[in-house]
Amino acid sequence: MTIKQDIALELQRLAPSGGELEVRTATGRIVSQLDVVDAVGCSFTCFDYQSTNLAAATVDSLKALSNKIQQRLTYLMEPISLLETDTESVSIQMRSSPPQVGDDGRSYYELLVRRGGEVTLRRYHKAAGQPRQIVPAHVTREVLGRLAEDFVAVIG
Repeated sequence: MTIKQDIALELQRLAPSGGELEVRTATGRIVSQLDVVDAVGCSFTCFDYQSTNLAAATVDSLKALSNKIQQRLTYLMEPISLLETDTESVSIQMRSSPPQVGDDGRSYYELLVRRGGEVTLRRYHKAAGQPRQIVPAHVTREVLGRLAEDFVAVIG
């Protein structure tokens, strides 16, 4: 089975109330907390790929990964680009650039890649004068499967 097929089976299992999605791959596992699953899409508060392939990553290798991720994730609501490189923790932070701006504040994706084996994708909302909060990201079933495939292709 392909990763997309495994994701489709998990979405079928979790519809309509959501729950934890887990798909094992040859190089790690995809884990996502789904809030709702319907016939067209779903919403998630976290989408993670865990892989030992990043165990010995360097800052330079993570920067190269950020370029690959940026090139592949063109189908999200906003483009993702490198924001910060942390040489101490050997991690990179990417964000929507530009974020989505509305009357009630800004919304954006944040993607972290850490040495040791974790890639995390979250959506945040930041209202003026308030701390940012994780909010559900709404995507189609196709996009969720594509995210999984792209993370595995870039990291795996």
